[in-house]
Amino acid sequence: MADNFVALMKQQQALLATAKKRQGLLPQQRTTRRELQQEYLTVQNGNHLIKQTFVGEAYEPSTAEIIELKPICIRELRLETHHTGRPLLVRVFCNAVRVTAVQTGIEDEHDHEPYYKATSNGGVIVGVDHPSDFVVLDECDTIVPLSLRPRVQAVEEDRSAEEVKKEGNVAVGLKQHRKALKLYSEAIALCGGEDEVLRRDLHRNRALTNHHIGQYEVAHSDAIAAVIPDVQTDDTRSMELNTKAYLHAGRASYNFGHFEDAARMFTEAIRMRTDNDVNIELARALDRLRESKTGLFIFLSDRFLGGLPPRLDCASFVKNTEVRSSPGRRKGLFAVKSFSAGDLILREKAFCSSLGSDNGQTTNMTINLNTQRMSVGTHASLHTKLVTQLQRNPNQASAYFELYDGTKSSSIPPASTANPPVDVFRVQSILELNAFGLRDAPPEPSSPSTKSPQKALRPANDSTATFLRASYMNPACHANAYRTVISDFLILRATRAIAMDEGLTIAYTRPDPASLDYGSTFSHWGFTCECVVCNAELHPKGSISHRRKVVKEADDFAASPANEASDKVTPTKAQPGFEPDVPKLGVTAIAAWLRRACMLDSTEPGKCIKLGTTALSSLGFLPSIVFKELVIDRTHCVVKDVVVDTAVYLSQLYEVVEGKDTMVSAQYAVWAEEMWEICKGSKRGFEQRYGA
Repeated sequence: MADNFVALMKQQQALLATAKKRQGLLPQQRTTRRELQQEYLTVQNGNHLIKQTFVGEAYEPSTAEIIELKPICIRELRLETHHTGRPLLVRVFCNAVRVTAVQTGIEDEHDHEPYYKATSNGGVIVGVDHPSDFVVLDECDTIVPLSLRPRVQAVEEDRSAEEVKKEGNVAVGLKQHRKALKLYSEAIALCGGEDEVLRRDLHRNRALTNHHIGQYEVAHSDAIAAVIPDVQTDDTRSMELNTKAYLHAGRASYNFGHFEDAARMFTEAIRMRTDNDVNIELARALDRLRESKTGLFIFLSDRFLGGLPPRLDCASFVKNTEVRSSPGRRKGLFAVKSFSAGDLILREKAFCSSLGSDNGQTTNMTINLNTQRMSVGTHASLHTKLVTQLQRNPNQASAYFELYDGTKSSSIPPASTANPPVDVFRVQSILELNAFGLRDAPPEPSSPSTKSPQKALRPANDSTATFLRASYMNPACHANAYRTVISDFLILRATRAIAMDEGLTIAYTRPDPASLDYGSTFSHWGFTCECVVCNAELHPKGSISHRRKVVKEADDFAASPANEASDKVTPTKAQPGFEPDVPKLGVTAIAAWLRRACMLDSTEPGKCIKLGTTALSSLGFLPSIVFKELVIDRTHCVVKDVVVDTAVYLSQLYEVVEGKDTMVSAQYAVWAEEMWEICKGSKRGFEQRYGA
């Protein structure tokens, strides 16, 4: 599969190189209108299970008003050229289809034949990459040339705002929300200066329509514009209308995460008139406010046994973190208070997510020729969702465009509520460097004694999301924080003690000391990891290949006895750079395997304890017994699920060796539950897997 992706990337690079040779030329052949209609009819009837998107050379979106620009016609367009500042006015004559992009047939007032960018089959098309560069005009708009307007235009009397409003209401009933939005806007423009009652009705209706489309920011503005001022308590009708307006405003605020404003709007609605729906909405908003202030979530309780939806209705808890400039990095996420190991640092709701269940049987693929990267699955489909969300809610765009995009500095594009420009190339660059693969952490019902426990985890790339706050965390293989994801909710806990103002770090990937690419793992993000783990694995250079070889052999248990493999691995981790507290990741798998094998022989619990301790030490957890109490040094720890199993086994072993009243056994049991909470995000499922 990987070879196919590489071949596809090379094919697109070759096509781009060929197209660039024709840059600035006029095309020699163009498809006729009839041929194009037939081609689109064929494509429209096809079944496209793979949607490919090719990201070409980046350019900025237009920020000018269309009336300020000099139009260009199709015959003037040149191949592989961005005609900056020249709008093209065309008419669509085919139904749009989605293949490698949304495509349709067009014609202008001079050429009733289409055009113009080199395609994989040798044809040409007109390409518009930024959705904000694409403007749908009314067919009778004064900007539209007469030859492109309808040949027969209905002669009708001037319609009143009330009549247009009724048409909008009909469109809403048919769920034609885009059409309704256009009609309500037209009706508002027709309202006279004294017709405030009708104007407020239209704003209230348009607020609901904008909400259906997902344009929450303008929905909120419309709802506030619909509020009737200075209403008397005996004016029942006005009180009822204001309740609806405040309800729409509150729901809009709720949907873009402004829960405090949402609660205020719902409170105002209840003040106008008691309504059960508003009471429910207010309770939800207050729950979100409580979550954002306390970090307590009902669904994370170990007493919560219900199933969870793929997208959770919850708030983010991020008040204990702060984004700041970071030495050696552009920015980072810092702790504003001290944390102990296992403490909750943040819980964050995804800014935007694409779930595997969203796309059905369709596979999405994005090939970015600017960065030479390819994305498949939900990572690719998330780009479309992000562009849509940012265009519909431009105030959210500023926060997203603050994220790292691979350049040394970031600039926030200007926003316009009428037609906000969204740079799709920059959205993609930020997505490639900041997306998180979602991997649920549900309870695991299998017991430790099961030889091959079946994990109820979806593949790591099954779903993808962006998190605005968590994205600022810098990397370290021996990170001081560990993330887990439940549905579209990211949970971050401390893996060791964290001081106030200390930078928060997470492991971007799972380090593999046997990999030939070790040391260049982070090239995707444009840096080299210099944590103690990577420095140890890469020093001295002369022994790296030998260590990789023996670690690879140790993973192949069928090729050599386990103990022999252990004897071969251990000396390679005693070389310079591997201080006692530095994780030795190549030892972990073999040590854990030996510990499980030893557990089958109950006559040697002492040996099992030693092997369990070795497994923990290989991950940077250094246990010691001081005055019969367990002390664990986790300065450079690397968190993995195997830590929990090992801690539970050690608890059981110490109980066998020292008796049920041993303090060490109890402390290992407590520590195992703490590590489970770090690895899984909550204590849910711990008792089910390991018993009380």
